[in-house]
Amino acid sequence: MWKIKNGKKIFITLILLPIILWAFWFIIPESFIQSKIENFVSNDKLILEVKGLKKGFFYLLVVDNLVLKNFQKELITVNNIKSHINPFYLLIFQLKGSIDGGVGESGSISGHVNLTKKRIVSEIDFVGLNISEIPLFKLFGIKGDGILSGNISIKENTKYIRFYTENAKLEPFSFSKFRVPINFFQKIMGFVEINRDIINIVSFTLEGRDIYARARGIVKNNVLDASIELMPGESYVENPLFIYEFERYKTSPGHYVIPIHTNLEF
Repeated sequence: MWKIKNGKKIFITLILLPIILWAFWFIIPESFIQSKIENFVSNDKLILEVKGLKKGFFYLLVVDNLVLKNFQKELITVNNIKSHINPFYLLIFQLKGSIDGGVGESGSISGHVNLTKKRIVSEIDFVGLNISEIPLFKLFGIKGDGILSGNISIKENTKYIRFYTENAKLEPFSFSKFRVPINFFQKIMGFVEINRDIINIVSFTLEGRDIYARARGIVKNNVLDASIELMPGESYVENPLFIYEFERYKTSPGHYVIPIHTNLEF
């Protein structure tokens, strides 16, 4: 008899639980979900705008646009975002689910996000992002074409960004009174760690035909302290224009170190 009663309770619970979750999903206001997403990312420097958020059936969350801004300047926009929410986490007021979206004409992102009351944990891959379609790069004066792929990992207050691009066709630009000959390079790889207001450039390498460079540095209080090591081949070191531009940074044959110390408006 005891087993029968407990069996009925379990059976009733299994029937009621999906109904409760389904009802809870439709009770939660879309404005609550939107504010939760925006507040997790926004701070005194960054603003995340969520546009066109709608709830769908089967715990589907759809967003027309996510726009990340810095002092009202657009950094990047993600379009047509779809997220399948895990309904069980709704009962403890958490948003956990998959995420898919597009960037520009050919770029895409995919991964998972978990928003709790006090922290965010996320793992997002991005593929096929064109540098020319991301306003963030234009703020630094970087122009041209290049397809970016990589990964963003967020664990509470720390963010890790890995990226690479091949067959890049970028234009040279000036930075900290220094002309950056980024057009020399076609392959770029980087690893950046962001902890609150500190950006640590752990690794940044550039490869081109007969030339190689790497950079490391840190951004703190909007001040960039970094150095670029430049290792050109014979076709560069014998070029009078290259000698004129970089001879003052020469530390040994075939090795140049360029220090950078500048304030950033970002």
